[in-house]
Amino acid sequence: MRTFTKNTSTDKKINSSQQAEYLLIISKLLKNGFSLNESINCLRLLNEKNKVFEKIYNDLCHGKTISQSLLHLNLPTVVFNQLIIAQNHGRLGNALEQTGILLQNQAKQKNKLKELLVYPSFILSFLIIMLVGMKMYIVPQLDISGGGKTIDLFLKILLVSLIVICLMIVIFIISLHRKSEYRRAKTLVKLPLVGKVYLNFFQFLILQGLGMQLSSGMNLFSICESSNKFQKGSIQNYLANKFITGLNQGQSLINLIENEILLPKQLRVILQAGESGSALAQDLLLMSELKFEETQRDLKRILNMVQPILFGIIAIVIVVTYLVVLLPIYGMMKGMST
Repeated sequence: MRTFTKNTSTDKKINSSQQAEYLLIISKLLKNGFSLNESINCLRLLNEKNKVFEKIYNDLCHGKTISQSLLHLNLPTVVFNQLIIAQNHGRLGNALEQTGILLQNQAKQKNKLKELLVYPSFILSFLIIMLVGMKMYIVPQLDISGGGKTIDLFLKILLVSLIVICLMIVIFIISLHRKSEYRRAKTLVKLPLVGKVYLNFFQFLILQGLGMQLSSGMNLFSICESSNKFQKGSIQNYLANKFITGLNQGQSLINLIENEILLPKQLRVILQAGESGSALAQDLLLMSELKFEETQRDLKRILNMVQPILFGIIAIVIVVTYLVVLLPIYGMMKGMST
């Protein structure tokens, strides 16, 4: 197996929604009896404006595998490696379908999240404009003592908080892009709220790859040696190097699995039960299916949680805004009544 690297300099950026759509279409054509060349040729003819399938088809005509040709889709490295494993072990159609579904769900959740953020952003902008207007026009006319200072303080806190949050997000995204895929994955799985979704997604891919390779007669050491050929810094490559080094140093396979955050603890239980060969392969494939379903459930659950959290934050901001505005007026009216 040769080492595969991405070609990001010649291909335009393809978003995750398009990637998911392309993978699902290819998997459906394969299930309907089309060959790989016929499937890609159909997509090339149906979508002549998009040259990506023209490039993929040309690669296939020059003897490259579908996994190599799909470099033009700019898939995540861990997904690209998974498709290489799937093609080598006769499960490409299933891998394309499941990966496409997950990428599609992720794209839908991102779009939905953007839609949910529009309304809170509008309310925050309106509140800031309202506070500025009160500070400039209403407070001077009413001659409220301390009212302007209170509004200034609240505006500063609100604006500084928004700026700090935006800067933290930008810095975090930049730092993620500078890391290798494995280091990036370890950071993502530790995030609050969404960390479990990423963990289930990575575990699904790893377990599916292991199951497919074991079902074809490979053992764990030969799997590590073959995964060692993948792109440096990718999840499969890092885990392969880590396990080969550890086993050569006399470390226990169980301990290596126990200390690896991206591997499920159930894998250790299965290996301790003494399963091997086809039985172990079937258990791993079944476990990967469970991780696949769990990933989809968690994505839906998180999206359902986002809206109540956002409205709760907006409600707090609105209450504080009313207090900032009304308390000085109430104090002034109380002073007048006395």
